[in-house]
Amino acid sequence: MNLEIRRLILATGICLSLSCNILAESPAKDVAFEIRFADHRFTPQTLVVPAGQPLVLTVVNSSRERIEFESFKLNREKVVGPGETITVRLPALRAGTYDFFDDFHGDVPEGAIVAR
Repeated sequence: MNLEIRRLILATGICLSLSCNILAESPAKDVAFEIRFADHRFTPQTLVVPAGQPLVLTVVNSSRERIEFESFKLNREKVVGPGETITVRLPALRAGTYDFFDDFHGDVPEGAIVAR
């Protein structure tokens, strides 16, 4: 679209259906990541994600036991049965480190989500 026409539409508030579709901003898409639980540990143990963007985190339990994906900093707590997969939606995170753990098994090493 011609820059002058775009400015005119924005300045006057006139919006024809074709122009509105062209000017409408696409909503930001969530970025997807996966954490897998197997052999009594999370993989990856440290997950680096972009800061300032909504996230979809898939947690796959490949073990034969129930786990509880929990994070106080993320305010999330979800039970994942053996062989099950869950989806955890997270808002845009500020830069920082957000730990997570398996609340059912204290001997499982903690993991971390690092937003940069």
